[in-house]
Amino acid sequence: MRNLNWLTLLLMMLLTSACNNESAISLGFIYSTPKTERYVKEAMYFKNYAEKQGVKVYVEHGNGDAALQYQKAIELFDKGIKGLAIIAVNANTAAAIVREGHERGVTVMAYNRLIKNCDLDFFVSGDNDALGRMMVEEIVKVKPTGDAVILGGDKYDRNAVELMEAIKSYLNPHVESGRINVKYETFVEEWSGENAAYELEQYLSYTGRMPDIIFAGFDGIANGCIDVIENYDGAKQVFISGQDATIEGAKNIMAGKQQMTAFHPLNEASTKAAEVLIKLVKNKSKGRDLANSAVNNGQKDVPTVKIPSVALTKENLEKVLINETGFYKREQLY
Repeated sequence: MRNLNWLTLLLMMLLTSACNNESAISLGFIYSTPKTERYVKEAMYFKNYAEKQGVKVYVEHGNGDAALQYQKAIELFDKGIKGLAIIAVNANTAAAIVREGHERGVTVMAYNRLIKNCDLDFFVSGDNDALGRMMVEEIVKVKPTGDAVILGGDKYDRNAVELMEAIKSYLNPHVESGRINVKYETFVEEWSGENAAYELEQYLSYTGRMPDIIFAGFDGIANGCIDVIENYDGAKQVFISGQDATIEGAKNIMAGKQQMTAFHPLNEASTKAAEVLIKLVKNKSKGRDLANSAVNNGQKDVPTVKIPSVALTKENLEKVLINETGFYKREQLY
């Protein structure tokens, strides 16, 4: 009789374990490249939040190669994930990942970069229009007149295109009034500081005159420009924007070499993405209810959560990055 009770208990334990395994959710987070520090952090935040909810997360990256990212996505599908968040290497070719995922019953979310021309399930991103307005307002506040150069991000990244449009739109009243003259504007391949330095050097060789303002679409672009400025004969104060609150950008602001950066609350954005993706996997309609916007990707209006950014200047940088968020430790900035 005692043996029978033990057998019954063992059977119940096995059945419970099987049920738990069947109901368990696993997700994937695959980002574009580890060279971008924020993506590595966002993957960690996403994983930490999801795993606190009892959800297993596999993290991969494409090492900047769209074909490799596709291969990594297939490997994640083969592991049986139910949902995938992607920071796409290529916003066009990543549509193949979405299609393959859907064929396998996987819910696919774009994170930070919209994936074009596909039946994308959801999108989590910053607000590029608000970001452009923020850059213009913060720079014009400290330098209301002068010659300006706009160095945006990679033209194949929708974020770069939208940000360039926003900067120009919010600059327009200052241009029409004659207070600011936009002398040069271009996109910078791969959002690269080296490529930005080259563009600024080309501008200087053509005009022979340092601009008063540089609207840099990213702290790395700003840093490349600062290197050129510091090596330029007769260098003057140049007022520079940026985004991402990189360690170099933060140090440049503290040193007075860059006037602002946009801090994206990465923990908030990535945990929101994990929350949404878990809900989408469990119940698509309830997950979509979390959207606060919609963005058209060429095929559909994709339900979207836009996460606002924070303008950082020398006045509030330490407070936000060290005291409030712990994004950096004090010894990292000083």
